[in-house]
Amino acid sequence: MSKKKILWPEENKSAGMISIELDGEFIWLLLNPTNINRPKTLSMGTYGLHRGLDRMLLSLKERKIRATFFVPGIIAEKYPDKVREIHNAGHEIALHGYMLENFGLMTPGQQKEAIDKGIKAIESVIGSKPAGFRLPEGNMTPETLGIIRDAGFEYDSSMPDDDLPYTCQIDGEASEMVEIPMRWELQDFPYFAFNYFPPFPPGECRIANYDEVMDIWLTELYGYHRQGLCYVIKFDPQSIGTPARMYMFDKVLDEMLAKDMWVATGREIADYYRENYMK
Repeated sequence: MSKKKILWPEENKSAGMISIELDGEFIWLLLNPTNINRPKTLSMGTYGLHRGLDRMLLSLKERKIRATFFVPGIIAEKYPDKVREIHNAGHEIALHGYMLENFGLMTPGQQKEAIDKGIKAIESVIGSKPAGFRLPEGNMTPETLGIIRDAGFEYDSSMPDDDLPYTCQIDGEASEMVEIPMRWELQDFPYFAFNYFPPFPPGECRIANYDEVMDIWLTELYGYHRQGLCYVIKFDPQSIGTPARMYMFDKVLDEMLAKDMWVATGREIADYYRENYMK
Protein backbone atom coordinates (compact mmCIF):
# COMPACT_ATOMS: atom_id res chain seq x y z
CA MET A 1 0.00 0.00 0.00
CA SER A 2 1.06 3.58 -0.59
CA LYS A 3 1.75 5.52 2.59
CA LYS A 4 2.94 8.64 0.79
CA LYS A 5 0.96 11.77 0.15
CA ILE A 6 0.63 12.10 -3.60
CA LEU A 7 1.07 15.50 -5.22
CA TRP A 8 -1.34 15.46 -8.13
CA PRO A 9 -0.73 17.13 -11.54
CA GLU A 10 -1.26 20.86 -12.05
CA GLU A 11 -1.44 21.45 -8.29
CA ASN A 12 -4.77 19.64 -8.02
CA LYS A 13 -5.63 18.61 -4.48
CA SER A 14 -7.06 15.18 -5.33
CA ALA A 15 -7.72 12.80 -8.22
CA GLY A 16 -10.89 11.23 -9.57
CA MET A 17 -11.55 8.33 -11.92
CA ILE A 18 -14.90 7.68 -13.60
CA SER A 19 -15.02 3.93 -14.20
CA ILE A 20 -17.86 2.40 -16.18
CA GLU A 21 -18.45 -1.35 -16.31
CA LEU A 22 -20.11 -2.45 -19.52
CA ASP A 23 -21.45 -5.76 -18.20
CA GLY A 24 -24.65 -5.96 -20.22
CA GLU A 25 -26.77 -9.06 -19.79
CA PHE A 26 -23.78 -11.16 -18.75
CA ILE A 27 -23.78 -9.88 -15.17
CA TRP A 28 -27.13 -11.62 -14.73
CA LEU A 29 -25.67 -14.88 -16.02
CA LEU A 30 -22.79 -14.60 -13.56
CA LEU A 31 -25.23 -14.05 -10.69
CA ASN A 32 -27.45 -16.94 -11.79
CA PRO A 33 -26.63 -19.10 -14.86
CA THR A 34 -30.28 -20.21 -15.12
CA ASN A 35 -31.11 -16.65 -16.18
CA ILE A 36 -30.13 -17.74 -19.69
CA ASN A 37 -33.76 -18.89 -19.94
CA ARG A 38 -35.19 -15.60 -18.62
CA PRO A 39 -35.25 -12.98 -21.39
CA LYS A 40 -36.98 -10.47 -19.14
CA THR A 41 -34.11 -10.59 -16.65
CA LEU A 42 -31.47 -10.38 -19.37
CA SER A 43 -33.21 -7.35 -20.87
CA MET A 44 -32.21 -5.32 -17.82
CA GLY A 45 -28.62 -5.72 -18.99
CA THR A 46 -29.27 -4.93 -22.63
CA TYR A 47 -31.07 -1.74 -21.57
CA GLY A 48 -27.70 -0.38 -20.55
CA LEU A 49 -26.19 -0.92 -23.96
CA HIS A 50 -29.16 0.29 -25.98
CA ARG A 51 -30.30 3.25 -23.85
CA GLY A 52 -28.14 4.07 -20.84
CA LEU A 53 -24.80 4.09 -22.65
CA ASP A 54 -25.82 6.82 -25.10
CA ARG A 55 -26.94 9.06 -22.25
CA MET A 56 -23.67 8.56 -20.39
CA LEU A 57 -21.53 9.24 -23.45
CA LEU A 58 -23.43 12.46 -24.06
CA SER A 59 -22.93 13.63 -20.47
CA LEU A 60 -19.21 12.87 -20.63
CA LYS A 61 -18.88 14.65 -23.98
CA GLU A 62 -20.66 17.76 -22.72
CA ARG A 63 -18.20 17.97 -19.81
CA LYS A 64 -15.13 16.92 -21.80
CA ILE A 65 -14.44 14.08 -19.40
CA ARG A 66 -12.66 10.91 -20.46
CA ALA A 67 -13.77 7.82 -18.54
CA THR A 68 -12.39 4.30 -18.24
CA PHE A 69 -14.72 1.58 -19.52
CA PHE A 70 -14.10 -1.90 -18.14
CA VAL A 71 -15.37 -4.20 -20.86
CA PRO A 72 -15.74 -8.02 -20.79
CA GLY A 73 -14.31 -9.66 -23.87
CA ILE A 74 -17.64 -11.19 -24.80
CA ILE A 75 -19.24 -7.72 -24.87
CA ALA A 76 -16.58 -6.63 -27.36
CA GLU A 77 -17.46 -9.65 -29.48
CA LYS A 78 -21.23 -9.19 -29.30
CA TYR A 79 -21.36 -5.38 -29.42
CA PRO A 80 -18.23 -4.30 -31.33
CA ASP A 81 -19.85 -1.14 -32.67
CA LYS A 82 -20.67 0.05 -29.15
CA VAL A 83 -17.13 -0.60 -27.91
CA ARG A 84 -15.66 1.09 -30.99
CA GLU A 85 -17.90 4.11 -30.43
CA ILE A 86 -16.63 4.44 -26.85
CA HIS A 87 -13.02 4.14 -28.01
CA ASN A 88 -13.49 6.66 -30.83
CA ALA A 89 -14.94 9.14 -28.34
CA GLY A 90 -11.56 9.15 -26.56
CA HIS A 91 -12.38 6.97 -23.58
CA GLU A 92 -10.12 4.23 -22.26
CA ILE A 93 -11.10 0.60 -22.86
CA ALA A 94 -9.89 -1.71 -20.09
CA LEU A 95 -10.61 -5.42 -19.54
CA HIS A 96 -13.24 -6.90 -17.22
CA GLY A 97 -12.63 -10.60 -17.75
CA TYR A 98 -13.95 -12.51 -20.73
CA MET A 99 -17.46 -13.57 -19.69
CA LEU A 100 -17.62 -12.03 -16.21
CA GLU A 101 -16.12 -15.11 -14.62
CA ASN A 102 -15.67 -15.52 -10.86
CA PHE A 103 -11.88 -15.77 -10.79
CA GLY A 104 -11.98 -17.03 -7.23
CA LEU A 105 -13.50 -20.31 -8.45
CA MET A 106 -11.07 -20.84 -11.36
CA THR A 107 -7.74 -22.59 -11.68
CA PRO A 108 -4.73 -20.49 -12.70
CA GLY A 109 -4.94 -22.02 -16.16
CA GLN A 110 -8.59 -21.12 -16.54
CA GLN A 111 -7.91 -17.57 -15.39
CA LYS A 112 -5.11 -17.16 -17.92
CA GLU A 113 -7.33 -18.51 -20.68
CA ALA A 114 -10.14 -16.07 -19.84
CA ILE A 115 -7.76 -13.11 -19.74
CA ASP A 116 -6.09 -14.06 -23.02
CA LYS A 117 -9.50 -14.40 -24.72
CA GLY A 118 -10.58 -11.05 -23.32
CA ILE A 119 -7.44 -9.29 -24.52
CA LYS A 120 -7.84 -10.71 -28.04
CA ALA A 121 -11.50 -9.65 -28.16
CA ILE A 122 -10.69 -6.07 -27.14
CA GLU A 123 -7.70 -5.84 -29.45
CA SER A 124 -9.73 -7.07 -32.42
CA VAL A 125 -12.19 -4.18 -31.96
CA ILE A 126 -10.01 -1.19 -31.05
CA GLY A 127 -6.66 -2.30 -32.49
CA SER A 128 -4.68 -2.20 -29.25
CA LYS A 129 -4.35 -4.18 -26.04
CA PRO A 130 -6.01 -2.88 -22.87
CA ALA A 131 -3.66 -1.41 -20.28
CA GLY A 132 -6.00 -1.87 -17.30
CA PHE A 133 -7.86 -4.75 -15.69
CA ARG A 134 -10.63 -5.09 -13.14
CA LEU A 135 -11.94 -8.35 -11.77
CA PRO A 136 -15.58 -9.19 -12.48
CA GLU A 137 -17.87 -9.73 -9.48
CA GLY A 138 -16.60 -12.48 -7.23
CA ASN A 139 -13.13 -13.02 -5.86
CA MET A 140 -9.59 -13.96 -6.86
CA THR A 141 -7.06 -16.62 -5.95
CA PRO A 142 -3.50 -16.04 -4.65
CA GLU A 143 -2.25 -16.46 -8.22
CA THR A 144 -4.54 -13.91 -9.88
CA LEU A 145 -2.44 -10.74 -9.58
CA GLY A 146 0.59 -12.55 -10.98
CA ILE A 147 -1.47 -13.76 -13.93
CA ILE A 148 -2.68 -10.22 -14.59
CA ARG A 149 0.88 -8.89 -14.43
CA ASP A 150 2.22 -11.62 -16.71
CA ALA A 151 -0.48 -10.80 -19.25
CA GLY A 152 1.11 -7.36 -19.62
CA PHE A 153 -1.37 -5.15 -17.79
CA GLU A 154 -0.04 -1.83 -16.54
CA TYR A 155 -2.56 -1.50 -13.74
CA ASP A 156 -5.31 -3.29 -11.87
CA SER A 157 -8.35 -1.71 -10.21
CA SER A 158 -9.91 -4.48 -8.13
CA MET A 159 -8.75 -4.14 -4.54
CA PRO A 160 -10.60 -2.19 -1.81
CA ASP A 161 -7.54 -1.90 0.43
CA ASP A 162 -6.42 1.72 0.09
CA ASP A 163 -7.46 5.22 -1.02
CA LEU A 164 -4.39 5.92 -3.17
CA PRO A 165 -2.66 4.12 -6.02
CA TYR A 166 0.19 1.87 -4.95
CA THR A 167 2.76 -0.57 -6.28
CA CYS A 168 1.39 -4.12 -6.52
CA GLN A 169 3.26 -6.58 -4.36
CA ILE A 170 3.25 -10.02 -5.98
CA ASP A 171 4.80 -13.00 -4.22
CA GLY A 172 6.30 -10.59 -1.71
CA GLU A 173 8.08 -8.47 -4.30
CA ALA A 174 7.29 -5.11 -5.89
CA SER A 175 6.08 -5.32 -9.47
CA GLU A 176 5.73 -2.77 -12.27
CA MET A 177 1.95 -2.99 -12.03
CA VAL A 178 0.01 -0.23 -10.27
CA GLU A 179 -3.09 -0.89 -8.19
CA ILE A 180 -5.83 1.77 -8.30
CA PRO A 181 -8.12 0.80 -5.40
CA MET A 182 -11.91 1.00 -5.49
CA ARG A 183 -14.65 0.79 -2.86
CA TRP A 184 -17.89 -1.20 -2.76
CA GLU A 185 -19.99 1.76 -1.63
CA LEU A 186 -18.82 3.85 -4.58
CA GLN A 187 -20.78 2.00 -7.22
CA ASP A 188 -24.34 1.91 -8.45
CA PHE A 189 -25.15 -1.76 -9.03
CA PRO A 190 -25.69 -2.86 -5.39
CA TYR A 191 -28.07 0.04 -4.84
CA PHE A 192 -30.11 -0.06 -8.03
CA ALA A 193 -29.89 -3.50 -9.63
CA PHE A 194 -33.08 -5.30 -8.65
CA ASN A 195 -34.76 -8.41 -10.00
CA TYR A 196 -37.84 -9.96 -8.46
CA PHE A 197 -37.36 -13.52 -9.78
CA PRO A 198 -35.07 -15.03 -8.84
CA PRO A 199 -34.66 -12.35 -6.17
CA PHE A 200 -31.57 -10.17 -6.39
CA PRO A 201 -30.23 -9.07 -4.03
CA PRO A 202 -31.55 -11.87 -1.79
CA GLY A 203 -33.95 -10.42 0.77
CA GLU A 204 -33.98 -6.98 -0.87
CA CYS A 205 -37.52 -5.72 -1.35
CA ARG A 206 -36.85 -2.58 -3.39
CA ILE A 207 -34.12 -0.38 -4.84
CA ALA A 208 -32.30 2.11 -2.62
CA ASN A 209 -33.49 5.63 -1.97
CA TYR A 210 -31.90 7.96 -4.53
CA ASP A 211 -31.25 10.81 -2.10
CA GLU A 212 -29.51 8.52 0.37
CA VAL A 213 -27.24 7.06 -2.30
CA MET A 214 -26.45 10.51 -3.65
CA ASP A 215 -25.50 11.58 -0.13
CA ILE A 216 -23.11 8.61 0.19
CA TRP A 217 -21.38 9.30 -3.12
CA LEU A 218 -20.98 13.02 -2.55
CA THR A 219 -19.94 12.74 1.10
CA GLU A 220 -17.24 10.28 0.04
CA LEU A 221 -16.19 12.61 -2.77
CA TYR A 222 -15.81 15.53 -0.36
CA GLY A 223 -13.85 13.36 2.07
CA TYR A 224 -11.50 12.04 -0.60
CA HIS A 225 -10.90 15.53 -1.92
CA ARG A 226 -10.28 17.05 1.50
CA GLN A 227 -7.63 14.43 2.23
CA GLY A 228 -5.97 14.51 -1.21
CA LEU A 229 -6.93 10.96 -2.19
CA CYS A 230 -8.00 9.18 -5.38
CA TYR A 231 -11.78 8.94 -5.74
CA VAL A 232 -12.77 5.96 -7.92
CA ILE A 233 -16.47 5.56 -8.64
CA LYS A 234 -18.07 2.71 -10.59
CA PHE A 235 -21.12 2.89 -12.83
CA ASP A 236 -22.94 0.50 -15.15
CA PRO A 237 -25.20 1.94 -17.89
CA GLN A 238 -27.95 -0.54 -16.99
CA SER A 239 -28.20 0.69 -13.40
CA ILE A 240 -27.34 4.40 -13.72
CA GLY A 241 -28.56 5.14 -17.24
CA THR A 242 -32.26 5.65 -16.55
CA PRO A 243 -33.66 9.19 -17.00
CA ALA A 244 -33.86 9.94 -13.27
CA ARG A 245 -30.58 8.31 -12.24
CA MET A 246 -28.70 10.20 -14.94
CA TYR A 247 -29.22 13.23 -12.74
CA MET A 248 -27.11 11.45 -10.12
CA PHE A 249 -24.40 10.62 -12.65
CA ASP A 250 -24.32 14.22 -13.87
CA LYS A 251 -24.22 15.56 -10.31
CA VAL A 252 -21.14 13.47 -9.47
CA LEU A 253 -19.39 14.67 -12.64
CA ASP A 254 -20.23 18.30 -11.93
CA GLU A 255 -19.04 18.11 -8.33
CA MET A 256 -15.74 16.59 -9.45
CA LEU A 257 -15.23 19.35 -12.00
CA ALA A 258 -16.16 22.04 -9.48
CA LYS A 259 -13.15 21.15 -7.32
CA ASP A 260 -9.41 21.21 -7.92
CA MET A 261 -9.59 17.51 -8.70
CA TRP A 262 -7.59 15.86 -11.48
CA VAL A 263 -10.21 13.80 -13.35
CA ALA A 264 -8.29 11.19 -15.32
CA THR A 265 -8.47 7.73 -16.84
CA GLY A 266 -7.05 4.71 -15.09
CA ARG A 267 -4.13 4.59 -17.47
CA GLU A 268 -3.31 8.26 -16.89
CA ILE A 269 -3.37 7.76 -13.11
CA ALA A 270 -1.23 4.63 -13.32
CA ASP A 271 1.28 6.30 -15.63
CA TYR A 272 1.54 9.33 -13.35
CA TYR A 273 2.07 7.19 -10.27
CA ARG A 274 4.65 5.00 -12.02
CA GLU A 275 6.62 7.96 -13.33
CA ASN A 276 6.66 9.88 -10.05
CA TYR A 277 6.38 7.36 -7.21
CA MET A 278 7.92 4.10 -8.43
CA LYS A 279 11.41 5.43 -9.11
